[in-house]
Amino acid sequence: MAEIKKKLPVFGCEVDVSEVSAKTAVEPFCEYELEDGAKVKVKTVATSFLRVDNQFSPDGSPIYLVFTGSVLSVISAPPEICRPKTTN
Repeated sequence: MAEIKKKLPVFGCEVDVSEVSAKTAVEPFCEYELEDGAKVKVKTVATSFLRVDNQFSPDGSPIYLVFTGSVLSVISAPPEICRPKTTN
Protein backbone atom coordinates (compact mmCIF):
# COMPACT_ATOMS: atom_id res chain seq x y z
CA MET A 1 0.00 0.00 0.00
CA ALA A 2 1.28 3.48 -0.80
CA GLU A 3 2.30 5.71 2.07
CA ILE A 4 -0.18 8.43 2.97
CA LYS A 5 1.29 11.88 3.67
CA LYS A 6 -0.22 13.89 6.52
CA LYS A 7 0.46 16.85 8.78
CA LEU A 8 0.21 16.13 12.49
CA PRO A 9 0.32 18.60 15.38
CA VAL A 10 3.13 17.59 17.75
CA PHE A 11 4.13 19.80 20.69
CA GLY A 12 2.49 22.84 19.12
CA CYS A 13 4.11 22.43 15.69
CA GLU A 14 2.78 20.84 12.53
CA VAL A 15 4.98 17.91 11.51
CA ASP A 16 5.01 16.18 8.13
CA VAL A 17 4.53 12.43 8.55
CA SER A 18 3.99 9.43 6.32
CA GLU A 19 1.54 6.74 7.42
CA VAL A 20 3.20 3.36 6.91
CA SER A 21 1.18 0.12 6.91
CA ALA A 22 2.42 -2.94 8.77
CA LYS A 23 3.49 -5.76 6.47
CA THR A 24 3.48 -8.41 9.22
CA ALA A 25 2.67 -8.43 12.93
CA VAL A 26 3.34 -10.65 15.92
CA GLU A 27 1.39 -9.52 18.96
CA PRO A 28 1.86 -12.01 21.79
CA PHE A 29 -0.06 -11.84 25.05
CA CYS A 30 1.70 -11.36 28.39
CA GLU A 31 0.11 -13.36 31.20
CA TYR A 32 -0.23 -12.13 34.79
CA GLU A 33 -1.44 -13.78 37.97
CA LEU A 34 -2.94 -11.10 40.20
CA GLU A 35 -2.94 -11.02 44.00
CA ASP A 36 -6.73 -11.51 44.04
CA GLY A 37 -6.24 -14.89 42.34
CA ALA A 38 -7.31 -13.84 38.84
CA LYS A 39 -5.21 -14.67 35.80
CA VAL A 40 -5.27 -12.23 32.89
CA LYS A 41 -3.66 -11.87 29.48
CA VAL A 42 -2.75 -8.45 28.10
CA LYS A 43 -1.30 -7.31 24.79
CA THR A 44 -0.61 -4.03 23.09
CA VAL A 45 -1.88 -3.69 19.53
CA ALA A 46 -0.36 -1.08 17.23
CA THR A 47 -3.14 0.69 15.34
CA SER A 48 -1.08 3.14 13.27
CA PHE A 49 2.57 3.83 12.36
CA LEU A 50 3.65 7.31 11.29
CA ARG A 51 7.19 8.04 10.13
CA VAL A 52 8.26 11.64 10.75
CA ASP A 53 9.47 12.97 7.40
CA ASN A 54 13.05 14.26 7.19
CA GLN A 55 13.74 13.76 10.91
CA PHE A 56 16.21 11.22 12.27
CA SER A 57 17.51 9.96 15.59
CA PRO A 58 21.18 10.64 16.47
CA ASP A 59 22.19 7.29 14.92
CA GLY A 60 20.48 8.18 11.63
CA SER A 61 17.41 5.95 12.07
CA PRO A 62 13.99 7.27 11.01
CA ILE A 63 11.68 8.46 13.77
CA TYR A 64 8.27 6.78 14.10
CA LEU A 65 5.16 7.66 16.08
CA VAL A 66 3.13 4.60 17.02
CA PHE A 67 -0.51 4.67 18.14
CA THR A 68 -1.59 1.70 20.22
CA GLY A 69 -4.50 0.12 22.01
CA SER A 70 -4.65 -2.57 24.68
CA VAL A 71 -6.46 -5.89 24.74
CA LEU A 72 -7.20 -7.66 28.04
CA SER A 73 -8.59 -11.15 28.50
CA VAL A 74 -9.46 -12.75 31.83
CA ILE A 75 -8.22 -16.34 31.77
CA SER A 76 -9.65 -17.31 35.14
CA ALA A 77 -10.86 -15.74 38.36
CA PRO A 78 -11.77 -17.21 41.76
CA PRO A 79 -15.52 -17.57 42.29
CA GLU A 80 -15.55 -15.11 45.21
CA ILE A 81 -14.66 -12.18 42.95
CA CYS A 82 -16.99 -13.15 40.11
CA ARG A 83 -20.60 -12.04 39.71
CA PRO A 84 -22.95 -14.65 41.19
CA LYS A 85 -24.55 -16.89 38.59
CA THR A 86 -28.28 -16.40 38.12
CA THR A 87 -30.75 -19.18 37.49
CA ASN A 88 -33.56 -18.83 34.95
